[in-house]
Amino acid sequence: MESLIIEKPAMILAGLSTKVTLNDVLSNKTTLKVASNFLERRAEIKNCINEREVFGLSTDPEDYNPETDQFEYFIGIEVSANDGIPDGMDYREIPANTYVLFTFKGPFENAGAVHNYLYSTWLKQSGYELSGLFNIEIYDERNHGPESEESLTDICFPVRKK
Repeated sequence: MESLIIEKPAMILAGLSTKVTLNDVLSNKTTLKVASNFLERRAEIKNCINEREVFGLSTDPEDYNPETDQFEYFIGIEVSANDGIPDGMDYREIPANTYVLFTFKGPFENAGAVHNYLYSTWLKQSGYELSGLFNIEIYDERNHGPESEESLTDICFPVRKK
């Protein structure tokens, strides 16, 4: 699986969030429901500075156990400031960071293979370690919906040299 080390500046994202378990995501498609709700409300956000990309941010708790623990899923767009966020929406500040970027093809479930590769192979061979408990999925014009076999989705993990 190909990877690319990139630098991303700090961002402020405005959108919607929920707490879910991995089982909720796979069985109940909870994140797809939140994403659909966000896309319906996206036009309410007036200070968007990047119309091209939507960001999905997954944040794990310390000592995350994927079998049982909840994590936060946030979906949003980049904004110029954290004021003026529409009612019922949240914001997240993402620090500038170094990331490893992977691109996967197909439906959203295929992100699991990227996570498996990251932990089982890439981190052991790369000379890098994770530097945060989150990852960012980037949905742009190459993404044709969460269940499309033709979708291309970037997923970024914060890293630092060991």
